[in-house]
Amino acid sequence: MSPALSSSSKTEPAYQVLSFQPHQDAEARRYIKRKSHPKSRGGCVGCKLSRVKCDEGKPSCARCLRCNAECQYMSLDQRKPARKSASLKWAQEKDAAVFSPCAPPFAFAQPSAVTLANTCLQSRSPARGVSRVSLLHHISQNFNAAHSLDTVCAQLPFVVSLGMSRPYLLDVTLAVAACHLRHMYQTSTAASDTISACRESSDSVLVSAMMFNLLSFTLDDNDDPARSWVFNQVPNRLAWFSMSMGLAPLLINTKQFHERSRLRHIFDASDDEERTYHGDDPKPLSKVSPHWLRLCGLDYASDDPEHVFYEPVRVLAELLTTPVNNQSFFLYMAFFGKVGAEFRSLLEHDSEPAMWILGYWLGLLCRFDHIWWLSARARRDYRAICIWLDKRKVRRRPGAEGLMWRRLLVDLEGATQQPLEAAISSLHKPDPFELLD
Repeated sequence: MSPALSSSSKTEPAYQVLSFQPHQDAEARRYIKRKSHPKSRGGCVGCKLSRVKCDEGKPSCARCLRCNAECQYMSLDQRKPARKSASLKWAQEKDAAVFSPCAPPFAFAQPSAVTLANTCLQSRSPARGVSRVSLLHHISQNFNAAHSLDTVCAQLPFVVSLGMSRPYLLDVTLAVAACHLRHMYQTSTAASDTISACRESSDSVLVSAMMFNLLSFTLDDNDDPARSWVFNQVPNRLAWFSMSMGLAPLLINTKQFHERSRLRHIFDASDDEERTYHGDDPKPLSKVSPHWLRLCGLDYASDDPEHVFYEPVRVLAELLTTPVNNQSFFLYMAFFGKVGAEFRSLLEHDSEPAMWILGYWLGLLCRFDHIWWLSARARRDYRAICIWLDKRKVRRRPGAEGLMWRRLLVDLEGATQQPLEAAISSLHKPDPFELLD
């Protein structure tokens, strides 16, 4: 800047600002002094870190409300005296914000398009199918008008922003976008290439669900049976169970894509050649022990697969002698495809038959002690259910009920044992008199 002579004012010279542009002459414009304004001494942490003026609104300032961020103010004893230098004051405020227990407000601001694109491009898009950038564009352009996604769309900037530091969340969000894209074009004959790409994206939806199921099993790693969901009444104590149940509808709705799926080996390993586990035809209860049937209110003449215990107890009887290996693991997990909302409701209301059935299945899963994400929860909850049944003194009940429970608990305590070849020959359909003892 250079001072220019002014006839109107000799004490306050008028300054000019020179602007230089490539291949152009320098341009001069009058320098306008910025108006003074009172400084914000009591602004929130987010505004101070961004070095913008805070309106000091309580409980949240206007900027934090606009950015959907948590607004936090420092207490009076945390504020520094005004006589300190601006650089020292800003550094101290920054340190205070770093060690603040709340999350930085600016972390939840809406990210720019360039930042989102760079994030998606950091990992390669699939060789076939819709690219990650295209799916992100589909989210920004279509989700606001998507039916029944209003609640999610209201927080979409927050979800995508959070996904910047948590890739699994971003991947699942993109998988949802691919699923919605398939829904939009599944009846269109003019977009066959898009339909094909969307069909291939069903694998990403299924893998994401499987990964979340894995997380739901392994996040609660406390091995104390007393800390199990069995002994508390927290409303969401069976959230892990509900999440695992959610995989079955996804498998049903993507069944048309399984033939060309890269997960074909998993689908093939989930049933045997006789389609014992997932066949469409009703299967008899011939392998189920009589005291199991009595517990469930069934008998060998029952032919209603819609009964809440029919399919679960039938599958458990099949798993009793199923060998333990990497291929048979998916047969054991078929149990989750046989339980539904009614079974979960019975667990919530402490149904003894439902607890025994789930406990027996968890005991069977204990056979896979080499699977790190599965064995800890299976052992803990299995032991918790055994303790829970003992506390209810089911063994001491009189008459036929007590005899039934004594046999059931012997079976439950032996569920963790590896299956023996001799057990196959011992399974038979009992005579009618055996049902009465």
